[in-house]
Amino acid sequence: MHNAFDIRAVLRQLPVRIESAVAYSDRLLLGTATGALLMYRVVEPTKDRPLSISLVETKKAFARKALEHLDVIKEAGVLVCLADGLVTLYDLHSLSGATPLSNTRGANLVAVHTAVDHIDGIPTLVSKLAVHAKRKLVVLEWRDAEFYKSLEYSAAEKITAMQFASANLLVVSTAREFLTLQLAQNQWDDLFPADTASLRTVAAGSHPVVGINGGGGPDTAASPQPAGTSGGGSMWGSWGIGLSGSSADVKTIIARMPGEKLLLCHEDIGVFINSAGKLCRQEHADPTLFDRVPTGITHTSSYVIAISGDHGGSDTRTNVEVRNIGTQALVQHLFLPDEVPMQVFNGSGGKQVWAFGRHTVWRLIPVPIQQQVEDVLAAGQYDEALSLVSRSDSILESEKEDLTIKIRWLRARWLFREQAKYEEALSELTDLGATPTEAISLCPERIAGELADEDLEDKVEGSDSDELTGDDQSQQQQPHMEPTDPENSGRRSKKKPKQVMWKEALYAMMRYLTEHRRLLQRAAAEGKRELEYVVRVLDDDLDGDCGTRSSLQGHVSRSDDDSLPHVRLKRLRFALERMEIPVAAMAQVVDTTLLKVYL
Repeated sequence: MHNAFDIRAVLRQLPVRIESAVAYSDRLLLGTATGALLMYRVVEPTKDRPLSISLVETKKAFARKALEHLDVIKEAGVLVCLADGLVTLYDLHSLSGATPLSNTRGANLVAVHTAVDHIDGIPTLVSKLAVHAKRKLVVLEWRDAEFYKSLEYSAAEKITAMQFASANLLVVSTAREFLTLQLAQNQWDDLFPADTASLRTVAAGSHPVVGINGGGGPDTAASPQPAGTSGGGSMWGSWGIGLSGSSADVKTIIARMPGEKLLLCHEDIGVFINSAGKLCRQEHADPTLFDRVPTGITHTSSYVIAISGDHGGSDTRTNVEVRNIGTQALVQHLFLPDEVPMQVFNGSGGKQVWAFGRHTVWRLIPVPIQQQVEDVLAAGQYDEALSLVSRSDSILESEKEDLTIKIRWLRARWLFREQAKYEEALSELTDLGATPTEAISLCPERIAGELADEDLEDKVEGSDSDELTGDDQSQQQQPHMEPTDPENSGRRSKKKPKQVMWKEALYAMMRYLTEHRRLLQRAAAEGKRELEYVVRVLDDDLDGDCGTRSSLQGHVSRSDDDSLPHVRLKRLRFALERMEIPVAAMAQVVDTTLLKVYL
């Protein structure tokens, strides 16, 4: 875990009760219980000034009753308001020109979506608004900011949550199940039941999942069915999985995620689906398990943020949970003070995270990305660091590749020295194109000689000696060879005997060097005088702790480009340079080391 966000209450003790909120550009709109609409201007924080928020305009009689929901279709310049069971559209810029949608009376849910669609081969900006009103769905469409059409779809059961998966696919939940609606075909399809046991089963991949074409096999035609009907029985019925408790107790959330994905959540468990309504098994193999039942979920490019009404008692005092989207690992617990949070939402494409209670508005301000990556690297959480770098929108794309390669480099060294995963570590170094001296430097001095890392003491020399016996003596041997589990630091992992681990390391190094020896022999047979490798080079002006320069530097020339990425991290203060190294010099190092390993 590390600090991903800091909390700041930007509005406190408002005289009116907040019912809804939406953020876009530099604006924050609050809908109140009296029907008033408050507009605030937001000035983002910089190095020289803190975050500031100021009231711009108050619309006291904006609605007759409480503003239950606010949403924005920025591309069409439309503000969507739900009040007193009726959806009304306003001009986003002037907050005037009210257009009530009479066919949405009795509405309780709203969802919006905007994307570029190719219509007749022409890229078109398509925005859609879906409204659930009683037993029907009303869908309005804009094309290139111009209103295009409105359609209605029947729904047999009450819908409790909904979101667009894509422009033509709507995902909804009822008290019993999750479903999809293909708008173009007016076709309903089952996804899976909306209960915890079913989500665990689906995420585990033990049973087929109904796709948007009705089954796991070839696409089959299906007649339109209202939501909640199965046309002869759902395939899930034979499993005997039911929803316990009354429908009023069911808590389902469908939250939009980055990359055209949705998180379908029932109580404290959620699964990811893509824009086609299919489970994201490859990227999200396991379900997302929250510590508490969320009452609201939103996202940034890197994190899932969930709030809960129960802070867990006076000892824990947490009501915000932050998880890594990619690894689903718990990143941070936070506590929103003053009152119970009602909802969490984002703005500016996920770069802003807001939460509000009855009379309080909070902002979750991200910790600088440099500090976050540094923290996870310090904790040995290299997979977390890789996920954070790849997903962050605070790092230039031109820098991500360099950072990723460096983190993979450190991860390979960590796998060898700390996790005893020798084959995986050496394979990673091979994939990165590392010079064999990088792998050799991980060995003790008796094998690596002058290539051995300065901070690596030769504590494995006596591993095969009969003179060392007993638990205390064995604990002094090769501590860097012991596998550790940073995710479960309070538990001791099952460790192999020292001699077994040392032999595994020797055999892995033997195979690695033998394979590279064959590579050098083929290069020599083909008449190649040099081979290109990636070499780790420390900058003498930085306090690097990643090892020493290779003794082969006398055979190569450094490039003139020693620039580091703008995201400067202490643990990554080294350069990876591509260098041409003589085949004869490298063969001598490999052969000498291989002989020492055999001995």
